[in-house]
Amino acid sequence: MICQLCERNETDGYLCSACSLATARRLERLPVAYRALEGFLAPGARSGAERVSSGRAAPPLPVNEAVLDLRYGGIALVLESWRSDVQRARGWGQPAIEGSVERRVLAAARWLGMSLDWIAASYPAAGDLAREVRETEGAALSIVGVVPDRGRRIGQCVAVDASSVICGAVLRHRAGETRLVCPWCTCVYEARDFLMLKTLQPVEPT
Repeated sequence: MICQLCERNETDGYLCSACSLATARRLERLPVAYRALEGFLAPGARSGAERVSSGRAAPPLPVNEAVLDLRYGGIALVLESWRSDVQRARGWGQPAIEGSVERRVLAAARWLGMSLDWIAASYPAAGDLAREVRETEGAALSIVGVVPDRGRRIGQCVAVDASSVICGAVLRHRAGETRLVCPWCTCVYEARDFLMLKTLQPVEPT
């Protein structure tokens, strides 16, 4: 079978390994792009040299509707609609939608990323999902340019919740940071905890 996304590579499922990896990276970057869009809600203000003093206050800047659409609907709805359909295809109940829009984007992107092996192998609409994720990231990047540095991957969050479930979210370290904050459970790791964090990482399969 030919990969539904690149339409070049052979695959046993619906997405080839290269397109699966590219989609996984896009899903990891989308929450970063979402946060970066906040700085582009208003069109660029005129420089001080371009202002003409008239004794009257300048009118407020309009809102950038393209950014507004992506931040308050677009990204979240794309990810959540695909998550909902994947859960339907697997015979599971519908996901709970809760929290801020940023939290919803993070939750849906994380869930889809964790389900990507099944999606690539068994989900007939995998190509459409991957294509829309690619287009959504492209729409965000057309506004913000290159997504801000995500930082160096440190490992997975090892915090345990009340039901004894390990968080497992990816932790990244950016230059100048003296502590890590889990983007999912908000657990804080100080510099003194970094060695402990490293020793508690799950063993990679060989």
